[in-house]
Amino acid sequence: MSKKNKSGAEFISDNMAITESGVIIAMAGEFEPTPGTIKPKSPKEKNTSGSTLVAPWGEDNNFPQDVIERALKDLGLLSLLDKKGRLLQGREVIAVQLVWNEDKKDYDTQRINDLAINGFLAGRKFKRYWREACVDFTWFHNVFPDIIKDKSEDKIAYLGTHDAAWCRWGLQNDDGDIDTCYVSAQWPDAKADDDTKVMTYPVLDPYSHSMVEDFRESKDKRAVYPANYPSPGQAYYPLAPWTQYLFSEWCDIKAKIPKWKKTLMEKVLSAKYILTIPVTYWAQRFDDWAKLTPAEKKAKKKEVVKEINDKLTGIDNAGATILSEIGFDDLGKEIPAFKIIPIDNILKDGQYLEDSQEAVQYMLQCLDLDPTIVGNGPGRGKDAGSGSDKRVAFNILVALLQPYRDVILEPLYFVAEYNGWDKTHPGLRFVVLEVELETLDKSHKTAVVPNPVNSNENVAA
Repeated sequence: MSKKNKSGAEFISDNMAITESGVIIAMAGEFEPTPGTIKPKSPKEKNTSGSTLVAPWGEDNNFPQDVIERALKDLGLLSLLDKKGRLLQGREVIAVQLVWNEDKKDYDTQRINDLAINGFLAGRKFKRYWREACVDFTWFHNVFPDIIKDKSEDKIAYLGTHDAAWCRWGLQNDDGDIDTCYVSAQWPDAKADDDTKVMTYPVLDPYSHSMVEDFRESKDKRAVYPANYPSPGQAYYPLAPWTQYLFSEWCDIKAKIPKWKKTLMEKVLSAKYILTIPVTYWAQRFDDWAKLTPAEKKAKKKEVVKEINDKLTGIDNAGATILSEIGFDDLGKEIPAFKIIPIDNILKDGQYLEDSQEAVQYMLQCLDLDPTIVGNGPGRGKDAGSGSDKRVAFNILVALLQPYRDVILEPLYFVAEYNGWDKTHPGLRFVVLEVELETLDKSHKTAVVPNPVNSNENVAA
């Protein structure tokens, strides 16, 4: 925050000031933005052997909320996360069946004509699950699917999600299993045993061979199915790789650059000259400089700025000059002295552009997004990519989504087992139907909808 001393000179930072007339900026140091001082947080495993019932998500059990808060402040990040979430969703989820072809010695794939299955997948409840699960997975690599039996308890009637940011796992039991999920919008202040603020649900064990039978026989009508993509050392909450950028200094630098440029436009660009003061000046000017406290040194600097301000502003001082002696040491190197530099030579167009681009490149790398698809941030047409580059990059990105989609589809396979769909249709598979970009020389089509397995069987989009 800028402050004005009694002389009317405004200190934009600890080592830079602008006079009240806006003619000169006096600096006691280098002309560069101050690096970020925010200490990044990261989710760390805590010793949870105490009386608490909840496995904390992050050091203060507030990691998802910290992620959301920081992401909201980063220009462009929300749009990229939204794009990743939509890419993960594809067009829609469909059911297919693998049928053995004795002549080809391979499987043929065919769509399933089953009203129960297709009605479930086409229903608004599952579509909402798929959309919300893809978003939660994109942000946190953790999904908390909500599974509810029908009235007869013979079928699963509902597959939805609990908001990942509101969910916390209970501590592992004596068998090393997680059997409880706590859901609340009040973390980290909520208490697990406060049923007025926290909802509690049983958790299915995806490692159990009898999971379907156990849930069918239990009195529980509702349960949470744990779905996440594993990361080393994270027993409860695996990490989404992109959050490494969010809690890095590159994220802080990227956020500071526009603030700094705004300060330059509002404060610095109104001045005509910059007066640089060598750091060696202060010890020569004040004999007791080394003994002064930081606060006293700052006060002395303000005194010098006041002198400069009084000397160079006002009608009485029109045409005044500053005496600045220049000397050379024994090696012929110029000894630092006062310098007055036209501000146009300092504030060149595009300053900090490379720093901003570098920060964006780190962000895209952590997000695993090709710049040819989403652009490379600030610049002048750099990394735009040709149409072919974009098509290939898009197809590569989509091809790499399958392991993530398998995680999000896993609860649907549980539903299929519970409802008996896998018995009715052996070889049942759930796949994502999506658009695959093609070149313009293929029957003048820009895109086709491929058969989910046999890519040579296409239907025009």
